[in-house]
Amino acid sequence: MAIGIGVLNQFNGNDPSTIIAIGTLDALSAGILLYVGLVEMLAHDWMHGELSRAPMRHVVPAGVSLVAGLVLMSVLGKWA
Repeated sequence: MAIGIGVLNQFNGNDPSTIIAIGTLDALSAGILLYVGLVEMLAHDWMHGELSRAPMRHVVPAGVSLVAGLVLMSVLGKWA
């Protein structure tokens, strides 16, 4: 925060190199988030956790709830 406050007066948010750097860091962060969310959490639950041994009447609502949550978070992200 101290570095950010120190360079605030010289920072140009419309500079092409700044836009590329911010976009690259955002893409890297999004990739890490997707990996952790899909591989570490969801795949573990469906392949090795309780849902791997659960009956279909539990697995189908879990999948529908997952997709509904994805849609709702996408709508929220559109407004944010």
